[in-house]
Amino acid sequence: MNKKILVIGAGPILVGQACEFDYSGSQSCKTLKEENFNVILLNSNPATIMTDYEIANTVYIEKINKNSLIKIVQIEKPDFILPTMGGQTALNCILDFINSEYNFPENKILGINKKILMNAESRLIFYKLINNLNLKCPDSVIIKISNLEEINNVNFPCIIRPSFTLGGLGSGIAYNNKSLNLILKNAFLFSNEVSLDKSIIGWKEFELELLIDNYNNIIVICCIENIDPVGIHTGDSITITPAQTISDKEYQNMRDSSFIILKSIGLKGGGANIQFAINPINGDLIVIEMNPRISRSAALSSKATGYPIAKISTKLSIGYSLLKIFNNSKYGKFISGYEPCIDYIAIKIPKFNFEKYLELNFLNTVMKSIGEVLGIGFSFQEAFLKAIYSVFENNKIPSFLKNKFYNLYKNKAIKKIINSNSTKIFNIIDLFRLNVNIKFIFCVSKIDPWFLFNIKKIIEEEKFFFNKIKNNNLNYKKIDLCSNEFEKPSLYYYSSKNLYFNELRYSIKKKIIIIGSGTNRIGQSIEFDYCCAKFSKLIKKIGLISTMINCNPETVSTDYDTSNYLFFEPITIFFINNIISFIKPILIICQIGGQSPINYLIKNNKINKIFFGFDKNNIFFGKKKKFNKVLYILKLNRIKNYNCININDLILYFNIFNKTIITRLPNIIGGALMKILCNNKEFLDFINFNNIVNIYIENFLLDFKELDLDVLVENGKIIVLSIVEHIESTGIHSGDSSMIFPSYSLSSKIIKKIFFIINIFCYKLKLNGIINFQICFKKKIYIIECNPRASRTVPFISKSNKYTLIYNYVLILLGYNICFIKKKSNFYFIKSSIFPLNKFKMFKLSPEMKSTGEEMNSGLSIQECFSKLFLLSDKTVFLNTKNTYIYIKYLKKINFKLKTNSFKKKINLDLHINSYVLKRKNNMYIISDKLNILSNDMFSNKNTIIFFLSSFDKKFLLVRKLNKI
Repeated sequence: MNKKILVIGAGPILVGQACEFDYSGSQSCKTLKEENFNVILLNSNPATIMTDYEIANTVYIEKINKNSLIKIVQIEKPDFILPTMGGQTALNCILDFINSEYNFPENKILGINKKILMNAESRLIFYKLINNLNLKCPDSVIIKISNLEEINNVNFPCIIRPSFTLGGLGSGIAYNNKSLNLILKNAFLFSNEVSLDKSIIGWKEFELELLIDNYNNIIVICCIENIDPVGIHTGDSITITPAQTISDKEYQNMRDSSFIILKSIGLKGGGANIQFAINPINGDLIVIEMNPRISRSAALSSKATGYPIAKISTKLSIGYSLLKIFNNSKYGKFISGYEPCIDYIAIKIPKFNFEKYLELNFLNTVMKSIGEVLGIGFSFQEAFLKAIYSVFENNKIPSFLKNKFYNLYKNKAIKKIINSNSTKIFNIIDLFRLNVNIKFIFCVSKIDPWFLFNIKKIIEEEKFFFNKIKNNNLNYKKIDLCSNEFEKPSLYYYSSKNLYFNELRYSIKKKIIIIGSGTNRIGQSIEFDYCCAKFSKLIKKIGLISTMINCNPETVSTDYDTSNYLFFEPITIFFINNIISFIKPILIICQIGGQSPINYLIKNNKINKIFFGFDKNNIFFGKKKKFNKVLYILKLNRIKNYNCININDLILYFNIFNKTIITRLPNIIGGALMKILCNNKEFLDFINFNNIVNIYIENFLLDFKELDLDVLVENGKIIVLSIVEHIESTGIHSGDSSMIFPSYSLSSKIIKKIFFIINIFCYKLKLNGIINFQICFKKKIYIIECNPRASRTVPFISKSNKYTLIYNYVLILLGYNICFIKKKSNFYFIKSSIFPLNKFKMFKLSPEMKSTGEEMNSGLSIQECFSKLFLLSDKTVFLNTKNTYIYIKYLKKINFKLKTNSFKKKINLDLHINSYVLKRKNNMYIISDKLNILSNDMFSNKNTIIFFLSSFDKKFLLVRKLNKI
């Protein structure tokens, strides 16, 4: 009988813990199955391919906490637990599990134990260990909340770093006593141990990715250099590998120090990440911190070098030696003990979404980026440009220069560089355009002059560079980890204009190109990577050649064995068309990668039969004018709307409506610039703060029920129609709304009407492939929009009913006549959104998406779903309600307080409700000491709280008009 191993995942996507751990966890599960283990998985994220039924033998989509872990261990009785693939969430969970009363042998927890965890994660113990090894760490004072008042004689500036946190959570840089007290107050919310480090801001920062086996064999996979100096979180910094600005002596010193640290910590059989800082003046080396697990940078290192870190780390954790396993069992060429050596440049640039959180556009020790891209090139300039193209998905370097006011802009740019915001690197480029010298920029930015010199070189040769890259086809080179010393059997490519030999060979086999989703961002995340990776694997099984184009180093779709060919290239017209001209595919798939492939199609004038699911009739669904025309021809209900080309049109039509309106832009993702405008003040604010060009305004349908429909269509005939019901009413983006599947309140009559309307729409346009509809209804049914692509609910539906939509999408693509037989289920499934409230301030939900991830729960009733969703999580539930009365079933009467938005009146009641009135709605959040089951990432309406609290069998409590208390 195969031994059981329980793998702990990373849970929903958070700022600081994105889909890097989906990649590492998926690769780990596959490796364990190859080693004949019975793999059990705990993960609450429905969007990840890690929770797909093919990855593990048994999947538990439950909250990642010690209680869930104990229950699963009691049921499954695993022989081993592997927690090192799930980021900081998994490590904190296993530490709570070890400290619990449940008796599980600690030697059966692979890759980690309590001693190693405390040695590496507790800053007090870690700094003592570093000092005992005669290595240097920052001069620091470790404080706990009990001795907080004893702090005195602090030298400013200082860096505050809490222990056991993720993505710099709770950390900060204090410049005076006031900021110190504020940061400490926040830090102790997330950890009971905080270090006050002497400032080393401006030093050069490096990371080493390492592997160690049970026999103390250690190798360095990758040395990553941060272009930004110490003071900016590594996840927010532009990074480069191999390191460019250190000598061999400094590198060897760093390497030797990391070996000593790993052996002293006691880590055996797994991966680790160690961060160092080097003083650029005298070369002093300081150890900043260590992560005793597969880290965020492991995915970047794997994609940059081609070395499968997660796979090898998993094998090491189950007892293999580095000297006895191959890093790629498919080809069996290289022993894993060889350190990678690369002859190209790989640069990572982070992706920010500060347009949704404008007041937080500054960078410090707290990570704020949502995603990242990887640019690979033969030179620094080439890799840097490709990374920029990947972030912005066009062939332009962003510039904030205006034709006038150069001197005024120059001063603003200098301030932005000193204060470090998300546009820092582009402000530097603009200063070079204004002929500011390198010495001055080095003084204000502390970026190494070598990087500044090469960035300036891009500016000086910008026109020549663009002309050369546009007028010559790019050649392709394989990514390898031996610098061409040995034969490279992998089919993993990057392009370069500087190559004179093309390593891409023509094949007569039938090939299908999949255009990936690019970098993670709010609105387009791991859900689309799930679709791409799943599709690619199915194509490979059928026998066709799968070709993936993507630039995201975090994802499973860019893993070495997901597709037959992998091109690490920007999702832009030039790079994609160049690949198409070489590959000559029979089909190109743009429907499953989110909005980025659709934007490519819109810009591409040549739309023909090889673009599956698209033709000239349906490519412009994003345009309201085309969409309205279709609805008019089909005699379907239309929401009244107008196209506003300029501000004058906007003012005119706003006055014509004379009621609440909603603004919409064509061909966008995540509801960008979608606003609900209720009055003249909001309308004027919208005009002043936004550049209005070609925007639609339409009548806002207040308190309508909203639905998401994912439809599989073959030549206009509906094969599958899945309905997901929003708990919230209209006005909240579908990505932020809580959803239930199957629908709970729709009658069979309404479902038949919806099916009839969608069937007419699809048949008339002869649609093909996977289509997403958003529908709202009260007395009438309206189609809000139609997207000719997969939606973010596809993974959720696939996990909910064990019916993989992508599998049947492949069958439609290949021309098979399939029939969907719906399996009746007694379960309800709920998807809730995760918001970065611990990084960003509280905000109001709107039609513009703000969530970063999602969680899923199931139950025999809706009430059970909600109870499990909020169970044992110290969070807050946000609700939006129009009604003046809220009826609440509650467990038992206890003392609470009710506050109004004035914060003047306090009333003792059975519930603590903090309310404030915005526009026409009462927005409230509920906090309770007794019910630690209310979630700070759960936004909803009145229905949410009723569903949740109706699981308790007690009498109703009436809360009266909150705005008049």
